[in-house]
Amino acid sequence: MITNITLYHVQLPMKFTFKTAKGEVSVRDTLIVRLEDEAGYVGYGECVAFVDPFYTKETLASCWDTLCTRYLPNLLGQETTTTLPQQWLMEGMPMTVASVENALLHLQCHRLGVNTVEYVLQQSLLPTVPTGIVIGDVPLDTLVDAVSGYVSQGCQRIKLKVSPKDGYERVQRVRSVYPDLTLAVDANQSYTYEDRDKVQALQGFHLACIEEPFQIQSLKMYHQYKSTHEWGIMTPICLDESILGYDDLVYAHRHGLLDVLNVKVGRLGGLRETAKVIQYCRDHGIQYWIGSMVESSISKWMHVQLAALGDAYMPGDLSDSLRYFERDLTRPPIISTIKNCSTERLSQFVEVPNGAGLGVDVDIEALETYCIHKKLWHL
Repeated sequence: MITNITLYHVQLPMKFTFKTAKGEVSVRDTLIVRLEDEAGYVGYGECVAFVDPFYTKETLASCWDTLCTRYLPNLLGQETTTTLPQQWLMEGMPMTVASVENALLHLQCHRLGVNTVEYVLQQSLLPTVPTGIVIGDVPLDTLVDAVSGYVSQGCQRIKLKVSPKDGYERVQRVRSVYPDLTLAVDANQSYTYEDRDKVQALQGFHLACIEEPFQIQSLKMYHQYKSTHEWGIMTPICLDESILGYDDLVYAHRHGLLDVLNVKVGRLGGLRETAKVIQYCRDHGIQYWIGSMVESSISKWMHVQLAALGDAYMPGDLSDSLRYFERDLTRPPIISTIKNCSTERLSQFVEVPNGAGLGVDVDIEALETYCIHKKLWHL
C-alpha cells in the first residue's frame, strides 16, 4: 500500500544557457514524485515539463496543480500494484501522468527486485550505449569549435539546433569539417511552410534526420498541407513534440507524416505508453531513437536504458550529467567513458545500469538541497 507521497519542486542550476529556436533554459525547474509503501520501498518519477509552454502546452505550474489536487491524493492508500486510470492519458497532461506512473513502476519493480525498463519492455538491456550531443543556438563563429571538442572526446552523433535565420550555414560549416559525422538537426518547428525551400536545401548534407522542421498547428493541418503541395523533401523527417501519444503516432504514420520518431517517456505519457509506441515503430518499419529533455538523471537514466534496447536509429540525446549540472539527483550521475575502438578513432559510451527499479540510487541530499518547495501526503 502507498503510505507516503512527496512532491518536490527542484531547481537545478545549469552550467550554461541552453538555447533553441523557441526558448532558452538557464535553470532547470523540474518536479520529482516520490512514492513509499508500508514496507519502506520507494519509487521516483520526474515531471519534465518546462516553466513556459514553449515545448508543449504543459507547464511546471499546471503539472504541479494537477498532481496536488487530483493525481497524487487519489493514489494515497492504493495498492502498489494499481494501474493508473486510462482516462488520465486522455486529459492532455502526458508529462504529469508519466511522472506518477514512472514512480509507481519503479516502486513495483523495486519490490520485485527487477529493473523497470527490462520489466516493462520484456527485454534485456545492452551493457553500454553511445553518447549523442545536442548543440544549442550557440554563436555561429564558435559552432565548429564546439563540435570539434565533442568529436575529439569520442561523441558519435551531433544534433544541431537550427532555424530559418542561419540553419543552412550552420550545417554547411559543420559538414565541411566533418563530412562523415552522424549529423542531425532540430528546428523546433521554426520553419513555416513557405520556408520549405530552405528545408529542401539541407538534403545535400546527408543528414540523419530533420527534427520538427515546420510550425505544425495540428497533425491534420500538416497532412492537409503535405497532401496538397509538392513536397520534395528527401531527408528523413523526425517528429518529436507533434507526437503526444500512441494515437498521434498511428495517425502520423498512416498519413505519411514521419520517417523517424524521437522517443521521450514524459511526452508520450509514461513507460507503458512508450513501450506501445516502440512496438508500433518496430511493427511498421518506423525508425526511432531516444531523446532527452534537459532533465535530471532520475528521468534521463530511464532514457539511457531505453537506448540500450539495441535497435535505435542513431545515438540519442544522451550525454554526461556534468555537461549540464554541477550536481545531479542520482548516485551515480550519468558519466561517459571513452574507449579506443581503433588506432584512429575514440568512441564515447555510457554504461547502462540494470539494477532493481531505476537501477541507481537517488541522491536524497542533492534532492533536498535543490528543492525549493515540497508537498507531502501521509496515511
